Amino acid sequence: MKDYMRFEASVVPLYSESEEDLWFLYNNGKLVVKSKEDEIHILRRKDLEEFDFNLAHTQCIGALDGYNCFSGEIKDNFRILNEIDTYDLKSLMFLLEEELFSLVAKSLLLLDWEKCHRYCGVCGYHMERKNSKNERALFCPKCGYTTWPRTSPAIIVAITKGDELLLAHNKHFPKGMYSVIAGFVELGETFEQCVKREVYEEVGIKVKNIKYFGSQPWPFPNSMMVGFTAEYLDGEINVDGEEIVHADWFNKDEIPKYKKSKSIGAELIEWFKRTH
Repeated sequence: MKDYMRFEASVVPLYSESEEDLWFLYNNGKLVVKSKEDEIHILRRKDLEEFDFNLAHTQCIGALDGYNCFSGEIKDNFRILNEIDTYDLKSLMFLLEEELFSLVAKSLLLLDWEKCHRYCGVCGYHMERKNSKNERALFCPKCGYTTWPRTSPAIIVAITKGDELLLAHNKHFPKGMYSVIAGFVELGETFEQCVKREVYEEVGIKVKNIKYFGSQPWPFPNSMMVGFTAEYLDGEINVDGEEIVHADWFNKDEIPKYKKSKSIGAELIEWFKRTH
């Protein structure tokens, strides 16, 4: 399997214990890493043996390149030690290769999921992990209610009009920053319906030829971003004024400032610049 996929998801360890097993550990929402000479490294089992961390919520998340991966939390008595540092997720997006960053995001999502579901949503009893090698779930031993990790689907779309791309400035963006249109999928809505609705609601235009581009787990806060391309059909730009405060068409030489990160939003803009 490891020759086919670098990461293998699993509830239980897939390989023999190794001092090189990876540990994605958090303290106050930040990843704890080894940092030396401007390089950062995910903690390994041998590091845990060196530093006496007080751990909680530990769980296996699978294996990467044949080494087991675990996530968890270092309790509040943690203090910065020699060669040990902490980073927030947005910083790590620029510092880690894509596969590692996706595991950093996955491990934090699983940690937050377990911490936010300590008590049953039906009867209030304390939840327990389901004893299964094939299923990650929490269940209530009193009433039987079971919950699984969930993610919120969202769309993100690059809309073209000839040799121009629609970009928008969200009110929460830094000054001068633009991106493509994005939004959460509503209950009972297809991705394509969501593309049409979000674009029309936010900038007042209609689109056609909606095509799948790619996807990306997005931990800000807990989403699966599903990317599309689309073409302009009809209408004039009319921003909603609530989320979007400005939008316009740009050719590839006019593209304003955007975050050149590993995000699918940046990938869509780079795709436009390559193909138009």
